[in-house]
Amino acid sequence: MGPPVNAVLVPPQAERFASLVGVDLGRLVLNVTGWNKLVLLDSDRVFLFPRSAAGVEWFERELAAYRALAETQLRVVPRLLGRWEDPEIYPFPFAAVTRLRGQVPAESGALFEQLGRAIAGWHELRPPLFARARPPRHHDTAHQRWLRRALDPATSARAAAEAASRLGRPARAPAWTDLLASAARLTPVMVHGDIHEDQLLAVGERLTGIIDWETARVDHPFWDFDLGEWGTGLWRRRRRDFSALWARGWRAYAQARGLDTSSRPLETAFRLRQALSLLADPGDPAVVGTLEEHLAPL
Repeated sequence: MGPPVNAVLVPPQAERFASLVGVDLGRLVLNVTGWNKLVLLDSDRVFLFPRSAAGVEWFERELAAYRALAETQLRVVPRLLGRWEDPEIYPFPFAAVTRLRGQVPAESGALFEQLGRAIAGWHELRPPLFARARPPRHHDTAHQRWLRRALDPATSARAAAEAASRLGRPARAPAWTDLLASAARLTPVMVHGDIHEDQLLAVGERLTGIIDWETARVDHPFWDFDLGEWGTGLWRRRRRDFSALWARGWRAYAQARGLDTSSRPLETAFRLRQALSLLADPGDPAVVGTLEEHLAPL
């Protein structure tokens, strides 16, 4: 087997790449876990390569996010170091960002306050103009479309009534209407849009990195608190603690931004979204819970 770089670049391309960016090819580590990009890691830099022409859209959006984030003082987000186009190296543009210290945390629960404060930092930015930015494809489902209606001031009340009717809780409609109306009043911000454990880096219990910004867009603030993105690991370990996790993360976030610190609108929006998804597909209760479990706190 050849060096890891040859999974991305054939030897002549790799040599030209090394000369251009000044890197020791033997030190590079390959990461192929991304849907839309291939990654080569050096000791202090991370090189990003779109997998295909379809991935260029997400690549350019990630770079646009890094340019916007450069206006913050956040040390937990990568910095864009360079972008290149050279068809003799790679058929698509490629880039380098700073490599942040840390590892994916084995237990992320201790990081929620730090994460909330970091999210507040980029939500305070003036939202950048992302060309043709859109949510990822897995958001095009009935329950995700319901959540978008719930967070839109024009349709929030109808979404609350729909949830109360479909879930057989008509008496809860007034309370849910008020809570979702409160959520819908929040203004759009730049969101990461895909935060979960694998996008976090930590040293011990200190948050050191939030990576992979290809789904960044201007959207409702709640999308950066979506525990539905976190995969089965967190759901198996901590699902019954979600109320506390949301409360801790949102309190730190809201205090930093001068917002209402109650997490009830946040929890209501996401638990109703989850309950509506379970109507269509109950899934494995050991992972996703049950209707009764998600509705009990509401």
